[in-house]
Amino acid sequence: MIDYEFLKAHSLNEALDYLGSYENVKVIAGGTDILVDIRKENERAKSLKYLLDISKLKELKFIEGRKDCMAIGALSTHTMLVESAVINKHFPLLVSAAKTIGSTQIRNRGTVGGNINNASPAADLLPPLIALKAHVKLRSAKGEREVLIDEFLAGPYRTNRQSGEIMTEVCVPLLGEGYFMNFQKIGRRKAMNIARLNLAIVLGINDGAIFDSRVVPGAATAYPMRFRKVEEAISGKDIKDIDLAEIGELASDEMISATGVRWSTPYKRIALASLVKRALETIFMEAKADE
Repeated sequence: MIDYEFLKAHSLNEALDYLGSYENVKVIAGGTDILVDIRKENERAKSLKYLLDISKLKELKFIEGRKDCMAIGALSTHTMLVESAVINKHFPLLVSAAKTIGSTQIRNRGTVGGNINNASPAADLLPPLIALKAHVKLRSAKGEREVLIDEFLAGPYRTNRQSGEIMTEVCVPLLGEGYFMNFQKIGRRKAMNIARLNLAIVLGINDGAIFDSRVVPGAATAYPMRFRKVEEAISGKDIKDIDLAEIGELASDEMISATGVRWSTPYKRIALASLVKRALETIFMEAKADE
């Protein structure tokens, strides 16, 4: 049994005071990940001495458009993403991913900040956010800093969040004209499934030519990352000249080069190639219809 002391913050400044005054503090908001770790006495929770509840910090629960980005408060729930008109308009990729997370209850409770900070290799929001070049804002008593999502991740279940810091929001840059996006996921079952593989692709396409490519699988590598070789293989090409099967195989090869051959490789090699092919096929059809 893991013993800990429970703390509750009523403001962001109070939360920062707690984080600056105590060691081995873990923050809880929705609790859909950390409570499971505590109950199972997971290694990630063994060092826990204090559990800091920030669920009532209304200043961290918002979705708002700004001049150059869409800002999402760290305590915004997955349901808020799904129901947000502006997120549906500008970033349907995030909506598609959020809809696949857990059950209705988990989507109502789980937060965007929690999904990011838990840094699970299978986190459904991470591939879309990386593909959208989002960055997080981190606050401490010393000030504020911004970090790109892919630089914030340090490994499976590890981030570069420093002691005393709390994530306040995620900023997703607005895309220009000609961008298309798609999210794919394979789970063990249709309800409450943790991804065996997921995939986010964002492409900029002008007159059939790809001018910007971002390909990010999840649960394929130790933590979600852009597949640069795949991106380079399709950038600058006309969509009618791209061999989908070949690009799918290239993605599988890039996965294996990062992870080596593991017990799941025979399955994931075929599955990832299929997801990449399906996502690109969907995007290309949308791009052609948009001409």
